[in-house]
Amino acid sequence: MGNLRSYLYIEGPAQDHCFDPPSVNYSIVVATATEDRFLVTYSCIRGYHLEGKRELFCNKTSLEWDSPVPTCLLGHCPNPVLVNGQLNSSKLEPVSEKEVVSFKCDNDYILKGSNWSQCQQNHTWTPPLPICIPGQCEPPTKPDHGHFKTRDFKSGSNVSFHCDNGYQLIGSQSLQCMEGEWSDEPPICQAKREAPVETKEELCAFQERNNICESIQTLMQCQNENGKTLEELKYSLEIKKLQLEKIKAFMSTEIK
Repeated sequence: MGNLRSYLYIEGPAQDHCFDPPSVNYSIVVATATEDRFLVTYSCIRGYHLEGKRELFCNKTSLEWDSPVPTCLLGHCPNPVLVNGQLNSSKLEPVSEKEVVSFKCDNDYILKGSNWSQCQQNHTWTPPLPICIPGQCEPPTKPDHGHFKTRDFKSGSNVSFHCDNGYQLIGSQSLQCMEGEWSDEPPICQAKREAPVETKEELCAFQERNNICESIQTLMQCQNENGKTLEELKYSLEIKKLQLEKIKAFMSTEIK
C-alpha cells in the first residue's frame, strides 16, 4: 500500500518561526525557507494522486498556512468521471499510469472533447477529460410582437424570426443551434416610426411661385378655409413681404 511517511527536504536558511509543514501520507515534501515565508511543495508517490493545492505558504508573521492541507489518494490519476455518459477502461479502480479510457455519451447528448484519454506520469489525463453536453438547444425567447419558425431545436438546426405588421426586426434574423447553444442572442421587434404628417398650417404656408398673384390667391383661399381673419392674413403677407425685400436686397448686392 506504500509508505505512510512523508519525506522532507529543506532548502535555504533553517526555518525557526513557522511550524513544521503538515504531514501528508504517501507524499514527498520539498520545503524552502526564506526570511519572510516558508514554502512547501507536495508530490504523491507512484500509484497515488494529489487532491488539493500542491504548494502551501506559511507567513512567518501570522504563522498560518494559506490553504488546507492536500491529500494523496489511491490511483495514479484521479478517477475519470463522465456525467451523462459512459467510459470504458481496461481495468477497474484504482487508475494506474499509462492507463487509457474511452468515452461515449448517452442518447440526446454530444461529446465535447476527445473520446479517449491516457493517465500520464505527472498524474494528469491527456487529452483532458471530455464532457457530455445536451444535443439540442432550449427553445429561444419568442420576441414580443413577433414569432419564429424552425423544424426542431437539434444541434445544427436553424430558427428564423419574423415581426408582426408595423414592427421591424432588430438583431439577427436567423440563429443556429451549436452544441447546445444558440449562435447569437434572440432579436427583438421594434415599432416602426411613422413619417411626420404635415399640419394644415404647414400646408397653408406661403409657396412662392413664378406668378406671385397666383401664390397670394392660393394662400388667401387656404387661410379662408381654415378660418383665418383678414387681419391675420394681412399680417402674414406683411411678414412675407419683408422676407422677400431682404432677399432682393441681398441679391442686388451680390450682382454689383
